[in-house]
Amino acid sequence: MKIPAAILNLLLLCGASAIGADDRSALAALQSRVARLEEEVQRTEAIRAVKRLQYAYGHYAELGLWNDLADLFAENGVGHYPSGTLGKEAIRKLFLQDVGKGMLGLVEGQLYPHIMLEPVVTLASDGKSAKGRWRVFAMLGSFGGSAVWAGGIYENDYVLEKGFWKIQDLHYYPRFSGRYEDPGWTVAKGEIPIHYDPARAGKPVLEIPGAPANAQVSPTLATLSNRLADLTRRAQWLNDENEVENLQGIYGYYVDRKMWDDVADLFSEDATVELGLQGVYAGKASIRRALDQFGPAGLREGELNDHLQLQTIVHVAPDGRSAKARGVELTMSGVNGVGGEWSEGVFENEFTKQNGVWKIKSLHFYPRLRTDCDRGWGEDAKPAPGPNENFPPDRPPTARYEIFPKFYIAPFHFNNPATGRATQYPKGTKAVVGPSNPQPAVSVSPAFGTIVELTKGIAEAERRLKVAAAYDAAENIAGAYGYYLDEFMWDETADLFTINAGRDLSSVGSDNGRESIRQSLKKRYPGKKPTEYVLVHQLIQPVIHVAQDGQSAKMRVRLFQLAGPSGGSGSWIAGVYETETAVEDGVWKLKALDLKYTWTADYKGGWAHIDPNRKGLILGPFPKIADLPFHYKNPVTGRTPPLFVP
Repeated sequence: MKIPAAILNLLLLCGASAIGADDRSALAALQSRVARLEEEVQRTEAIRAVKRLQYAYGHYAELGLWNDLADLFAENGVGHYPSGTLGKEAIRKLFLQDVGKGMLGLVEGQLYPHIMLEPVVTLASDGKSAKGRWRVFAMLGSFGGSAVWAGGIYENDYVLEKGFWKIQDLHYYPRFSGRYEDPGWTVAKGEIPIHYDPARAGKPVLEIPGAPANAQVSPTLATLSNRLADLTRRAQWLNDENEVENLQGIYGYYVDRKMWDDVADLFSEDATVELGLQGVYAGKASIRRALDQFGPAGLREGELNDHLQLQTIVHVAPDGRSAKARGVELTMSGVNGVGGEWSEGVFENEFTKQNGVWKIKSLHFYPRLRTDCDRGWGEDAKPAPGPNENFPPDRPPTARYEIFPKFYIAPFHFNNPATGRATQYPKGTKAVVGPSNPQPAVSVSPAFGTIVELTKGIAEAERRLKVAAAYDAAENIAGAYGYYLDEFMWDETADLFTINAGRDLSSVGSDNGRESIRQSLKKRYPGKKPTEYVLVHQLIQPVIHVAQDGQSAKMRVRLFQLAGPSGGSGSWIAGVYETETAVEDGVWKLKALDLKYTWTADYKGGWAHIDPNRKGLILGPFPKIADLPFHYKNPVTGRTPPLFVP
């Protein structure tokens, strides 16, 4: 029978001896909480598995790993591409023959990054299927041939099949394209469905209907303690993933501003940094010295150094003391009036947890492309730089390779997330066997020897899970905000905010309250979305810090926006959002939003050719350097940023 809460609390206050370690009636009052916690952990893990799955799709596509890409699909999964609707094996054949020219990998001179951005993922009520919306930002073409930007939206269905999450239905909708030599973007026609509304975006995981399916009939203190120990560890894994992804994003934001002391602070004392073929810098002091080769600390007027950290896949080790992450870095650098450069590559980094704080243990960046921003990758391909004589490394590079137009694969630290099998590389590529997904089991000694301890342990595990799940909810509403802005869906945009929310957009103005935001949007942008206009609000690289109670969070997000009339003169627009999110009526929403634009540039010429006296669309102070607030201090040392807004 179920013990009334008041009686149970009295028993707990009296101590474990009053009811005994194996008192079944007391344990029965707790077992449903453990069972429900188990299902909730599984659902949050499912959201993460779906994200890893789609990010892996982008990594495999960029490097021509067509077998691994096709293996991400369920057995009866389908992909809806411009060439038609294809089953799993037809997808494998399409990419292998048409893009890979009959082989794994890419032919020399070919470029094919497909970077997955801005997820909004929702899980079905049964926890066995999911839906996800993504952007893709692609760089296509070949050296000596064409150079093309392309992008679109994925609206996908996912399914849990034989213990692995897989793509059930992938639907690609082209959104824009642009040849490098053109003056701007070309819009792709057609409506793109959205699988969520504002309330669903802010609630990725629904409440579990009915009683938990996995409640034990006759629990004991030992069985519940074992189950809770495992769930506590899994909830902490999820939070560790968040902290590692935050650390990687923070690294990118610090590098943007050339905050070299803060960058070096992120590393452990025995860390290493290897940037392409420049050699290995060993130890924190050496890493700090190496950073000066990229110029003195701080940005100078007219200087741009944006390092976008994208498509990050994190795997935490079973013991929770180390982790690995793979992602893409897209860089825009240079000096206005002098010249600029696009560069892109892959990082494979290692992290260590010391005294409860995550630090970078090893940063290994594999450059893939360097090209002049005036000419593009169809005409220009710069080699990877070697060691700097003025800042010599401590050791030579660990690998020798050439970058675009040559082809090279940075080995994966993980196995295929949909099969658990090792990556299928082209012949001659070094194979690396990584962890499968889900994480391997690890033995955890239960720390709950009494019912009082067990009760406290359940509450703590619930709190940890709530904090972990809040990360996904906050990322969802940031993504939903960007998608709604694209479509001029002003009611839906406003409904993402709390009733008393505030919004502050530099160069635009401020609003207080949801209804004020709604009316401001409609007044400023009346009518429907222009059909002959490219508008893409890419909100990327989130750094999310959730409050200890899991009811609010602060979030930094990068704006990487594309705009312009189809076939006309296009624009690049960049900025940083500092936002606050909170739970309102059980749904995560935006509580405060502050956007600081950093630079605007013409599609042609970009940030390297901005006339300070130009007319037209001007957002951000560039070539002057914007003052950007940070909601967080350095996560390793606690160093306060120049403009700290807690």
